Amino acid sequence: MNRKITLFLLSVMFLLTVCACSANRSYVSADVTYSEPTAQYAFRLNMDYHETEHAKYYFEPSIENKERNACIDVTDNLLSSQSFGDVIPEIYIFSKERYDYQYISDHKLYSSIQVWKSAAYITDVLLTVYGEKSHYGTVFGYANAIAQSQKWDAYDGKFSKPTAEDILDLSYLCFDEAFVSSDDVIAAKELSCAFVDAYIKQYGEQSFMQLLSSTANALEALALYYAENGITYTPSAVQYGHGGKSYDYLVYSDYGTFYIANDWVDLLADLNPLVTDGFLHTDYSNTKAFFETNLKQMKQYQDLFALDHYNNDLEIVFPKSISASNNSYYHGIDHRIYLYNVDSLMHEYIHSLTVMKSTMSGWKTEGFARYFSYYYDLYGIAMLNQDYNNTPNIPELQHIHEYSANINRPIDIAKDYSELENIVVYSRSWTSPDENYITGSSFVQYLVKQYGEADVINFIFGDEEPLPKTYRELVKEWNEYIESNYQTYSKYK
Repeated sequence: MNRKITLFLLSVMFLLTVCACSANRSYVSADVTYSEPTAQYAFRLNMDYHETEHAKYYFEPSIENKERNACIDVTDNLLSSQSFGDVIPEIYIFSKERYDYQYISDHKLYSSIQVWKSAAYITDVLLTVYGEKSHYGTVFGYANAIAQSQKWDAYDGKFSKPTAEDILDLSYLCFDEAFVSSDDVIAAKELSCAFVDAYIKQYGEQSFMQLLSSTANALEALALYYAENGITYTPSAVQYGHGGKSYDYLVYSDYGTFYIANDWVDLLADLNPLVTDGFLHTDYSNTKAFFETNLKQMKQYQDLFALDHYNNDLEIVFPKSISASNNSYYHGIDHRIYLYNVDSLMHEYIHSLTVMKSTMSGWKTEGFARYFSYYYDLYGIAMLNQDYNNTPNIPELQHIHEYSANINRPIDIAKDYSELENIVVYSRSWTSPDENYITGSSFVQYLVKQYGEADVINFIFGDEEPLPKTYRELVKEWNEYIESNYQTYSKYK
């Protein structure tokens, strides 16, 4: 069935069935508990429930029948025009005074009253059916085509390349003026419509349905469309979605889901040159770079530790910052990272990978995480580089200035972390790996140098095959190594 016939039939179905039975709809009382991810916002409410062949509807009691009927008419007629298998979506509608947001999860849409006959609402319904992780631009383009068939306000779908290349991702944030310009929002909508129209004309509507249910297929088709139009660009695989009341937006990936609170700020923003004003709340290009970089690093750590199994249903929460004393941490029971400063993300992620060793001593947890966080940690290293290269010239930090003078160049943590931490250990006369994060990292570094990366990783959180020497012998050798190799540096008294 071609696109014109399908959309024509859809239009007819809308006209024939609109409100034929609206006056006869009845409701029963239902107790609904709503809780957003990580319980940032929740309430319990008695709602009016109505079920049709295609969906389950819940309305706040104060919502008038006119709004209820309009919502059900549009939704049911949309759902009756397609085959969604066994999926029966649930639609929860609240007054704007109670909940003026959108959130989609597990085939459930939570929304306030909105314009039902709109591409925006149809997009939400399609995302509810196909899954909140679906490619937003593809879904919007199809929703807009349906809106056009009903002669509602819609974009004409004329192809035009956006001025900002990242808009070619057509992700959820590309439709948000907080992250891109108003002109680019229009360009994203027009481009989405043009892509969907071209795809359906070439391959048919049934083939297009496969894109709605597969983000990977949608991205592949989008890249092909760009190539056919002379654009060399690979759309980002990172998907974003509605965040509800608590979150600005959500980020879906193969390595976990990120929740960015509306009022989240990096508590160490002033110390990190990569953290800009409005970080992760404005500027799609910088936001995209952050998530793509860290997802790449997360994969590198899984590869480094040769993990054959790991629970990738990790939650990474960027919570409301309560005070400057908040420290990022990993909560093992919930398998969740709470992040107050982005330079800690890789350190906490390493904890999430190694938490199965709950009886590990300090150096095996914090020392191990600190040492390996230097491997792949763009944002953490950027902050440390700025910190070390602006160290005040005071006696307590004299050893850092001595090292900087020796290398006769700016400190680069990616190259210099091993020497710097050993120098700090020497300067402070620390002798126990469990003294703090730095001593633990220095000790792990020493073990890697003696026995190799793979054996040390395996010893600490793999099968724990013992190293050739006892812990006491290893600590003694490490102390001797520090004392004999860093005597040219000052000790802080």
